Amino acid sequence: MVELYSEPDVKKIVVVGHVDHGKSTLLGRILLDTGKIPADKVEAVKKTCEEKHVPFEPAFFFDALQEEQEQGISIDTTRVNFEFDGHRFLLIDAPGHIEFLKNMTSGASEAEQGIVVVDCVEGIRSQTGRHLKVLSILGIREVIIVVNKLDKIGYNETTFTKLAADLADLADAEGLRCLKVIPISALHGENITATSENFSWYNGLPLLPFILKLKEDTLDFTTGSEPLRMVLQDVYKFNDMRYFAGRVMSGEIAPGMEIFFSPSGKVSTVASIETFPAGGKQKAFKGESVSICLTEQIFVERGEVISSTREVPEVETEFGSRIVWLSSEPFQPDNNYLLKIGTNEVNCEVTVVTPAGGSRHASAVLNNGDIADVKIKTERPIAFDRSLSTANLNKLVLCSKYDTVAAGVVNLKGERKHDAPVADPNVVFEEGYVQRGMREEQNGHPGTVLWLTGLSGAGKSTLAKALERFLFNSGYKVVVLDGDNLRTGLCADLGFSPEDRSENIRRISNLAKIFLDTGFITVVACISPYEQDREQARKLIGDADFNEIFMFCPLEVCKSRDPKGLYKKVVTGQVSNLTGLSSPYQPPVNPHLRLDSSRMTTRDEVSAVIDLLDQKGVVHKDRLTAPAVTPVPEATPQAKL
Repeated sequence: MVELYSEPDVKKIVVVGHVDHGKSTLLGRILLDTGKIPADKVEAVKKTCEEKHVPFEPAFFFDALQEEQEQGISIDTTRVNFEFDGHRFLLIDAPGHIEFLKNMTSGASEAEQGIVVVDCVEGIRSQTGRHLKVLSILGIREVIIVVNKLDKIGYNETTFTKLAADLADLADAEGLRCLKVIPISALHGENITATSENFSWYNGLPLLPFILKLKEDTLDFTTGSEPLRMVLQDVYKFNDMRYFAGRVMSGEIAPGMEIFFSPSGKVSTVASIETFPAGGKQKAFKGESVSICLTEQIFVERGEVISSTREVPEVETEFGSRIVWLSSEPFQPDNNYLLKIGTNEVNCEVTVVTPAGGSRHASAVLNNGDIADVKIKTERPIAFDRSLSTANLNKLVLCSKYDTVAAGVVNLKGERKHDAPVADPNVVFEEGYVQRGMREEQNGHPGTVLWLTGLSGAGKSTLAKALERFLFNSGYKVVVLDGDNLRTGLCADLGFSPEDRSENIRRISNLAKIFLDTGFITVVACISPYEQDREQARKLIGDADFNEIFMFCPLEVCKSRDPKGLYKKVVTGQVSNLTGLSSPYQPPVNPHLRLDSSRMTTRDEVSAVIDLLDQKGVVHKDRLTAPAVTPVPEATPQAKL
């Protein structure tokens, strides 16, 4: 009926409510009062009403299907685009009947806020609470509640006030912020675009002016403040140029900006922004679909999330979610489902959890409309946001082979918790007679920690051994703490669960601190996949002494190297939870050094680390000998992709 707007400044709001509470009437009235319904269309609807001997209803502008008009309920989701006072809005009319919950969920997933329509005569119904719950599950955090049909109760203020308080409490119970409760009469068009004498006791703004003010306030607050999120749709190659096409979900992107790809951890710089057929542009904003060209060509695929290097999304393979089941086929605990977040699609296992946090995998039964807390485990790492709801990367859907079966939102609280043990208060730390400074003076150089992190096969151990030999031959006190070596002794009791990985890093961090305090240059070489654990290591060791070095290497190159045969063992089922495949790796965002071992020789890497140590005053180049390492061959063009 009305052309859809695609510009990024359109405010999207989903409208929900119990059947017959007046959603479609409200939306029809909005279009009628804002001049969006042609006169001939108005006359046609009036004529149809006369022929059917029914009162004229603005809702009939939307209930276009004959079966809908006869039954008096909305079956599909209708989009209502309109302008008000120079601003553009998209209201999404979501069905209120329980049988059409799936359609309602589809509409709500696109919205930023919700309008809940409640009939003041019928009051709160079961579907009112369910709709509020579903909006919360789909990541909508704010709602406007519209109390309709005040004309039927003589515009009684007392009835409205009590109902408004109850509705606000109900929204709060579902974790929703109630922005306003507004009384209206949709049938008569009162308190929608302008005030009405019948609502003289109401001192707030009418519905549309309130939404307009809300939009202006939101624009003032968020302009330039949202982190960049762009979902990668696909990569196209024309005339030896690669175009990385996607949609900007939040923030903005511009040429010259250094960008980060998650979950791969690859970094490049935007060379240009291209649109078709318009050509290049200097900046792209939220809601725009564009292609970017990079200064350095990299190999990435659909599903990556593009961000700045300062504010990146989370990368995980296991997380909690609250979902609403949408399929007529019940949930099957032993089935694999397809998870979709942004443009990423990955197979996953779903386990229903109890309120106490335990699983009830074997006996779990979810039917159409059921709401449940679940744990989702994906077969490979994915990127998402927990709290940045404006980018929609906290919203998800689950699919079977042929159907969408559930929708939900990633839980705000992270699944992985690991608290470091606290020493007994009766244990007293003993300071030695020989302090760190005295040792460093005798050694002739300060101590420091070089923390090498990266995937298996990225070259951590190779660089660590090369650094050790070079610094040792140059007269420096140096020690290497290799993650695999420590797992044969100090950490032999640990497995590869997230909790054990955290404990592994805690032990290595404390050992590194001991060597640091004796004045050694301490080289730590371990995958250390979680940013949280590396942050704890930094805090223990200290900002001045903790030097994070990201040994970047594309996963496909690591798999081709496979120095320990681990990637091959994953294929044969001998190894599970391998980082980068079935277990997440969260790449460092701002490491002191980022070394691409698929392009650099070991000699180049050693030289880069020595430059870092020289800048920090740990080593002095005039004291160094030639590096005693055997360079690796230059990377092939395939490895450079």
